[in-house]
Amino acid sequence: MRSACLLLSLPFAAWAAPLLRSEGIAATTAGTIAYREVHWQRGAGEASERWVQYLCPGGEPFARKQMRVSGPVQAPGYRLEDRRSGQVASIEVTGSGVQLSWKEDAQARLRTQWLPLPPDAVIDAGFDAAVRSHWQRLMQGERLGLQFLVPGRQRYYPVQVQRAGPVRWRGIPAQSIEVQVDAWYGAIAPRLALVYADADRRLLEFRGTSNLRDARGDYPRVTVRFPHPAVERPASQWHAEMQQTLVPRCGAAPG
Repeated sequence: MRSACLLLSLPFAAWAAPLLRSEGIAATTAGTIAYREVHWQRGAGEASERWVQYLCPGGEPFARKQMRVSGPVQAPGYRLEDRRSGQVASIEVTGSGVQLSWKEDAQARLRTQWLPLPPDAVIDAGFDAAVRSHWQRLMQGERLGLQFLVPGRQRYYPVQVQRAGPVRWRGIPAQSIEVQVDAWYGAIAPRLALVYADADRRLLEFRGTSNLRDARGDYPRVTVRFPHPAVERPASQWHAEMQQTLVPRCGAAPG
């Protein structure tokens, strides 16, 4: 997959919107750094185009994802390439449904599937948009039911989202949100814990199962923390980072 060509093929008008950059650090249950996440987005709205670059602890990029909203903001389409595991995904969302293409690893065959798009469907990082758009209901104690797409299983699974209570996260007033699934489904854990800042409703912490496989081929439990809000950065930096070659293993030089 020529992801760099895809990611850089933006219309000229795209450069008019500011590019915002933020970073997250994913740690294992043992406390070691599993990887870093570098998030870019064009503009501040929920429908803005977004990119995520996943970095080894040493700083080499091994995976890259592009997200684009073409329907409900909580159900964005995306393309993912993970050179470390060989995983490749393409999720295309249209008015009539979702077209999935999924390859679990370098040895697996590419699987495709078409699915309908329920009104309460959530795809990937669109979960953040769903939490923010239903913020008042969650703060009033309501339990929010959503259909979460698991591309590897090529189906939706029902999840329940509920406010657990107020917390202070590194001195920041915040809200703890819990996501419950009825049972284990592959890479989906029965419970996720999230923390959102009160002031701007931005995600501060994710605690659950990673959507990326580790060097052993497992989906590890991680805690991803985003200590700083996104800041505007020049397009030249975005361009340079998106042009970097993805490495097939951490600690290896690009090749």
